[in-house]
Amino acid sequence: MNSAKIFLSLAVTLLFISCNKDEDTTPVDSESLIGTWSLISLDADIDLDTDFSGLSIKSSTKSVGENFDYTLTFTETTYAVEGGYDLVTTGTVNGEPLDPQTNTIDDLDTTGTYEFSEDSNSITIDGQLYNFDLDDIDTSEVSLDQDISLVFDKDGNLVMTENQQATISEDGITLSYTADIVAVFERM
Repeated sequence: MNSAKIFLSLAVTLLFISCNKDEDTTPVDSESLIGTWSLISLDADIDLDTDFSGLSIKSSTKSVGENFDYTLTFTETTYAVEGGYDLVTTGTVNGEPLDPQTNTIDDLDTTGTYEFSEDSNSITIDGQLYNFDLDDIDTSEVSLDQDISLVFDKDGNLVMTENQQATISEDGITLSYTADIVAVFERM
């Protein structure tokens, strides 16, 4: 009898915690997405594998955005980004610590189309929303298949979660990367 009370108490506690967690985010619908948004937070975990004529270089980094002057505008079917930000990157290269580096990403001015999925609360875009400097290789022209999950946080900010994967070959260098990105935007 005592164990039944404990089990019931535990179940009620877990239900309460689960309900509170669900209240922290709200699904996005296609109409609530439309408008102009200002970037307030950007975090990216990037794993990079580079092959330069048989020499393998592996890195694992964390990039955190700062000094945002970046807007994202959605219409019913198109998006436009404009502005820039700084990225502060830390991590390791071939297991050795990387000195913190700050890269300025500026003069972004990109437009494209997107499709919104009500079923998965996500968008699929035909371009890139962010630009990362990977060993001096420009990622802005890389063709990616991007599905971006969307929710509103408890403050009404748009939270976009994305996983990018790509392989780039340029000037005898082959570079494969995976980037897990979380960006937060507030409505302007």
